[in-house]
Amino acid sequence: MRMSQWAEETFGQRAPLIRQGVAEALSVALENARDAQKAARTDHLHPFGFTLMSRKFEALAKAFEDMGDVRIVKPGGSQHELVLLDGKLLFPFRYAKDRSLTVMSARIGDGRPSALVQALFHRFGPAPRIRQLALHDIAPHAVPVVEALDELPEDTRLVLIAYAANAHAGLLDAWWGEAELLDRFGSLRWHRCEPIPLAQEAGAPAAGDSAAAFDQGVLPMPELNPRTTATRRSAEATPIRPEAAGGA
Repeated sequence: MRMSQWAEETFGQRAPLIRQGVAEALSVALENARDAQKAARTDHLHPFGFTLMSRKFEALAKAFEDMGDVRIVKPGGSQHELVLLDGKLLFPFRYAKDRSLTVMSARIGDGRPSALVQALFHRFGPAPRIRQLALHDIAPHAVPVVEALDELPEDTRLVLIAYAANAHAGLLDAWWGEAELLDRFGSLRWHRCEPIPLAQEAGAPAAGDSAAAFDQGVLPMPELNPRTTATRRSAEATPIRPEAAGGA
């Protein structure tokens, strides 16, 4: 079924394949995290959180490692590898643990985003629609050094993958799109935000089922706000903290 105009413009003919791959990668990461929680036999959610923090990046990298025009990059100071797919940098983060918060109110993490995350937004995110704080006002230590992002092409676009999940229910929903970072607390203004049908909703095979096609069961997505041109700014890189990388 037809993809949205934004998805087609961003990912071309491979948009259904990529969207399905994102849904399956998130499902794999969530199941791995839930398995870790069960194996730990503790009421504390640290096993789930720390496993999910790493596996969401690893599962995305594994899903797309053999696709053409894909680079797996690890910017200096980052603890995780990121997928650069035909100039689109995929960045997953958990915006909620339940359905009480909508994606339009999403923030990057529970605390202040790291300097690296802020630099990714300022250099590769969409142009702000209104005047906002300069990068040196948000992350004063992020301005002088930019070498960690120099390996990424200048025309890279940051594509966010926001999802809600918890250890009990697993993956609740997922979205992708482009947004600008508004402040030092991780608030976002979405320029484009579209739902990603979850693997079970799209009739996709379970992870590891080689009998079914990878790109089956794609659902249509609604048109939202128009896409804007990415802007590039310089910034210093520091390690991605757990809360900045999507949290537990």
